Amino acid sequence: MTEKQQLHVVFGAGQVGSLLVQELLARGHRVRVVRRSAQRAAHPDLQCVAADVYDSAATLRAAAGADVVYLCVNAPYHEWPTKLAPLYRHIAAAAQAANARLVVLDNVYMVGANGRFDETTPERPCSKKGQIRKNLADELRAMHARGDLSVVMGRASDFFGPGVSQGAIQHPRAMGQLLAGKTVDLLGDADQPHSWSYVPDVAKALAELGAHPELAGRVLHLPVLPPQTARAQLTALAAQLGVPLKVRTMPRWMLKAAGLFSPTMAEMDEMLYQFNAPFIMDDARIRTALGLQPTPLPEQMAATAVWLRQAQRPA
Repeated sequence: MTEKQQLHVVFGAGQVGSLLVQELLARGHRVRVVRRSAQRAAHPDLQCVAADVYDSAATLRAAAGADVVYLCVNAPYHEWPTKLAPLYRHIAAAAQAANARLVVLDNVYMVGANGRFDETTPERPCSKKGQIRKNLADELRAMHARGDLSVVMGRASDFFGPGVSQGAIQHPRAMGQLLAGKTVDLLGDADQPHSWSYVPDVAKALAELGAHPELAGRVLHLPVLPPQTARAQLTALAAQLGVPLKVRTMPRWMLKAAGLFSPTMAEMDEMLYQFNAPFIMDDARIRTALGLQPTPLPEQMAATAVWLRQAQRPA
């Protein structure tokens, strides 16, 4: 069987999963996307399957026949303590049953570090969410070490780009403020350098990991541009949108008050360490291994601005 005849199964059709599906189809693969609700397939090589990943039997059926499985689903922030582990375990078991390689979209919460960090930086989580992520990563690494599962983990920083609706700076409140010319409320210090993961680059890199079985067992940081402050990131986006930019740090009391109405906002307080000091993800390893380069900043901003304008347009 040639690589192009393989079946790639993507669990999740959200901010990254939907782009990954398009990337895999563009490479000539057969693709099955698994999501909660049924959707009509718009491509002859695409199969859309509705399944609940909290149902282990349904997850096994959804991954049947796969050569590569991609874990691109998540649980709501406030439900991680109870819902993230079953999700991971069911998809890992389904990939194992199919004798498929597993590619995991992961984050860097388990590192728990500020400054510059790479894949060799000790994982010392300083948050509840970071500890949950480390525990799950350890489970997958143990499965790989035992020979039960071939797994590679691609780690991203905070998402940015077209399609992102739940990012650290690219969320509905902030983007609405930006487009309206109002002061944009930001989490943490607007002038600390930070690594931002452009979602089309994340999707492309995951597809590359799926095409390279020799990378099994490794953790790789997905490609990012040199760090930008939140102010600089939004300045470039505002220039593309043709709107003025004014930013302010959301006071901690305001964040806590917002948490009374939003479970997601209530969970953000413990992650502020990432935004109050330099947070720089080193991606040299994947650049060396696969020669991947991130999309240039002007292209990122142009595509994001177009999407934001379309997303804000009344129906």
